[in-house]
Amino acid sequence: MKPFTAALILVVLMLVPGCKQKKSSSDTPPQAPSVQSETKPVNFVPPQDSVISAEKIKIWLSCNPLLDSLTTMYSDSFKVEEPEKRIRYQEVFSAAQDRICARAGLPGGYKEYKWIMNAMGNPKNKAALDSAGAEVF
Repeated sequence: MKPFTAALILVVLMLVPGCKQKKSSSDTPPQAPSVQSETKPVNFVPPQDSVISAEKIKIWLSCNPLLDSLTTMYSDSFKVEEPEKRIRYQEVFSAAQDRICARAGLPGGYKEYKWIMNAMGNPKNKAALDSAGAEVF
């Protein structure tokens, strides 16, 4: 009988805090959580010499896992039959790509990310790639 009594006491102790009287509706409503300002990319203009800094390569590398997971999350969304939904999903997806890149430190957003990806093969960027610990295949 002791295990049953202990279990009963435990259940009562768990239920008592949940039975408190609710506050009246005349109280002020809870304040909404503060919303961070939206991070929007700036218009990216690639440098004329196509040189990338090692810091930009490190930022680019930090964006990869997030962008990959975003693609995984949205992969089924693009399989919908309604074109309006597909277009809306694409807009939200593109905006998310820009936000990820801008918040990581690429102010040009996804456009800057793609430019870095394409410019890595330039021989001028070999030293920056080596110092960032990245390789181009």
